[in-house]
Amino acid sequence: MEQKKTLALFDFDKTITDRDSFLPFMLFAFGYFRIICLIVLFFPHALLCFAGFMSRKKFKENFFKLTIKGWTKEKFRDVALRFYQQKMRNWVKKSAADEIKKHLENGADVSLVSASPEDWLWPFTEEYGINLIATRLEVKDGVYTGNIVGGNCRKAEKVNRIKEVYNIENYSDIYAYGDSRGDKEMLEMSNHPHFRTFD
Repeated sequence: MEQKKTLALFDFDKTITDRDSFLPFMLFAFGYFRIICLIVLFFPHALLCFAGFMSRKKFKENFFKLTIKGWTKEKFRDVALRFYQQKMRNWVKKSAADEIKKHLENGADVSLVSASPEDWLWPFTEEYGINLIATRLEVKDGVYTGNIVGGNCRKAEKVNRIKEVYNIENYSDIYAYGDSRGDKEMLEMSNHPHFRTFD
């Protein structure tokens, strides 16, 4: 009889890292002046989003259409790699990195599961040798449109995306690590939930 395996699922922003990556990436890519102007412009959108009158997906798409729309995949890949090497790598919590390495050493399947776009998370997952499940940005004719493909990868969508990749029945132990209500459903699907373990 085949022995069942272990699956380990990690949220990224403020779980593995000590901060959110969205605004820092935008500041790195576009500079303070442009992003501060966009923040002022988007303040009413933010109020609508936090009040529940606009989805996070729509809010992100509106922001992306004023920032990364028109970028090529090559440009995004270059900026993401420089961002990781110069900034994001330094925000990774040692305790989180050690936990990932421990699971890998024990033969577990390990995935990063994040609402942030996969387009700036891939350097981390490539360095650690783990799978990436994250929000997908649309690319048409080689350039980004600003749209999100499918759902924003948070809450129930995290579970949906995990089940697209893994047959959960194959795992006797599922570890999940998160820090916010956006991870609630992922934590509930596991039999080893860890909330803010690395704080």
